[in-house]
Amino acid sequence: MNDYYGSVPLEEYEQILANRDYWDNISGEWQMRSKMEDKLVRLGTFVQRGGDLNRVIVLYAEGREYTYRVTIQHCIERYLEALTKKRIQNLTLRLYKLEREEAVKLLSEMLKASIGVDFRYDKYTSRQISFGVLDTRNLDAEGILSAIEKEHQETHPNETTVAVRARVQGWLRESLW
Repeated sequence: MNDYYGSVPLEEYEQILANRDYWDNISGEWQMRSKMEDKLVRLGTFVQRGGDLNRVIVLYAEGREYTYRVTIQHCIERYLEALTKKRIQNLTLRLYKLEREEAVKLLSEMLKASIGVDFRYDKYTSRQISFGVLDTRNLDAEGILSAIEKEHQETHPNETTVAVRARVQGWLRESLW
């Protein structure tokens, strides 16, 4: 649990999240600095407070080499797997069919729906502290993904299989950022 809920200005919070800890799953920082649940709580709290996750990712990607930018989509995939706990059939394939902005929107929506607040009384400072907590019990992951897929189909009614394959290849071999 983290006392990040409302205690850090949004602009500063954005800078905290725009680092390797969150978007480079092959670095030692991904494994060592904080657990997956802590990362999800911080990202979710940021999104709930009105933060733009797409902007955070762009901030991270700016000026970085290809090696660092390509890991972003894999981190998004890992975050979604952790949130959904494998409850969505063919999550990876369905994710790869989305545009990058849609994938970030999917992550943002799932994070918003998965973060709750726990209030505790700190006996040492005599004040109430709020903590973000991860709670995916009532997460309608399938519904959120289906809604984004429906929006995609409405926006791209005549999308060819060639375009979809190219996007899937982008997820697998290239950096989307």
